[in-house]
Amino acid sequence: MDTMQTVNNLVIERNLDIPMRDGAILRADVYRPTEGKWPVLLQRTPYGKEGAPGLMVAVGPVRAAMEGYAVVVQDTRGRFESEGDFTPFLHEGDDGADTIAWAAKQPWCDGRVAMFGSSYMAATQMQAVVRTPPALTAICPVQASSDYYEGRSYRGGAFELGALVTLVLWALGSGTLRRKTSDPQAYRKLFGKLGAAVSNLEQFVASAPLSELRNTILGEAGPFIFEWMEHDQPDDFWKSMSVEHRYAQTNVPALHISSWYDPFHVGTLRNYEGMRASAATPEARAGQTLIIGPWGHYPPKISLLGSVRIAEVDFGLRSFVDLEGIQLAWFNRQLKGDTAGWTQRLPVRLFVMGRNVWREEETWPLERAQVRPLYLGKAGSLAWDTPVESEPARYDFDPTHPVPTRGGAHLVLEALFPQGPVDQRELETRPDVLVYTSETLREDLEVTGWVEAELWVASSAPSTDFTVKLIDVWPTGQAYNVVDGIRRVRFEPSGSSWTKIVVELGATCMVFRAGHALRVHISSSNFPRFDINPNTGIAPYLPGERVIAHQQVGIGGIVASRLLLPVVTDPPPKP
Repeated sequence: MDTMQTVNNLVIERNLDIPMRDGAILRADVYRPTEGKWPVLLQRTPYGKEGAPGLMVAVGPVRAAMEGYAVVVQDTRGRFESEGDFTPFLHEGDDGADTIAWAAKQPWCDGRVAMFGSSYMAATQMQAVVRTPPALTAICPVQASSDYYEGRSYRGGAFELGALVTLVLWALGSGTLRRKTSDPQAYRKLFGKLGAAVSNLEQFVASAPLSELRNTILGEAGPFIFEWMEHDQPDDFWKSMSVEHRYAQTNVPALHISSWYDPFHVGTLRNYEGMRASAATPEARAGQTLIIGPWGHYPPKISLLGSVRIAEVDFGLRSFVDLEGIQLAWFNRQLKGDTAGWTQRLPVRLFVMGRNVWREEETWPLERAQVRPLYLGKAGSLAWDTPVESEPARYDFDPTHPVPTRGGAHLVLEALFPQGPVDQRELETRPDVLVYTSETLREDLEVTGWVEAELWVASSAPSTDFTVKLIDVWPTGQAYNVVDGIRRVRFEPSGSSWTKIVVELGATCMVFRAGHALRVHISSSNFPRFDINPNTGIAPYLPGERVIAHQQVGIGGIVASRLLLPVVTDPPPKP
């Protein structure tokens, strides 16, 4: 039932019915000035339109309404006040297009609709924009994915176990269980199971096989996660959700925002690159704008007198920005022609970690970045020159004793596993972690762009994993992770003993300062962030034993393993 109230010349309407093409009714709250026609800012959320999670890293609807917008915040299908069944991403394209069309026809709308929101709320924008709804004028996806297999549910073929279980149990769980029962006592019992599982996340997901978790609270709160496990290859199931092959269908300007330590920075950068190159019109291609800051998945919403400390590293006072104000200034520019509040002069704005400053660029990736190979060497060395002699490095990977998650661009429950840069030295005492360190830098070294590793590997297992982590070693000894990645490998039975693999580590904008050193860790697990490969060729979610894999990494000669670093030496362009 809808309600209306008027406060300080603003009208707030609750639970307005919005019909979808299949007859389902989705409900939204509207915040708008009392009189006139205004551009609409639309956010669609599965986290509850009236709570803080649903408005995460977003524009406050009251503030936006006071600046001359009608703000529509909608519960997505099957969530909270909206009808239907919730299956992540499945209906967001059509439902988004239908909601945009509804908003454009309202008497308080001037016919133009823009979308905003972070994470899942950014995914709803990307799903809608590829449907090209006529009234959609602009979008501002914060931390949006581009592909829902690689970079969101899987990375390098490994399942993002900890992040997705956290999503189901914590972010989505309470809302899901509220729809299962109207009995307060029954709900409290279910919620208690959620809390117990998430507070003991590492132990909860240590089950082998993972399919056994279907009979726990995880199966009640998010049965779709098991379908995602079963689709462990980039098949048509995932292609139907991906937007990477549909950038040519987009036709609006977009402000893409993410963070270096957010896992979705990969999708954000891919979306920017794809729409900048392939959007349907010259205006849309020229209208792509990018901002990447030094945060995790939960960047600061407004500026404060202080600095941003992510995990164990302080990025300084400049790292705080008013993201709410930035988004409003961008919408004012796109929807009102008001350029006074928009200060970014070039399409790309990056926070340069290490120097801890913002810098604007004409392009992403930077055209002036030069890829330089950094080679793994004997005795744990790391150098720009290829080692002449070949000598493999060896270690054993025991899936019953995985390397624990320590920092990184992940979405595992942050209270238990902090996101961002964390000192890695405790991992270096493990026999299953190979460590390679460069000489101390005599001058600053900037690495800006996509980072990847080319490894020559061999294993006693038919299928196993390899992880790579790039680290900044401080003069004081701390070793902070910068980027990392994983690759699930299946070896051909009749193939050669060596296989070349590429491990994608994501992107960064990092200055390794003079007096620091670069370090690389190589191993085979990162738990509970990723599921554990049993080393048998059997999928991790299926019943089966776990066995030790004897791993080899090629060093020097024709099996020289290396990192490929986008090194920047030229000064940036002047705005």
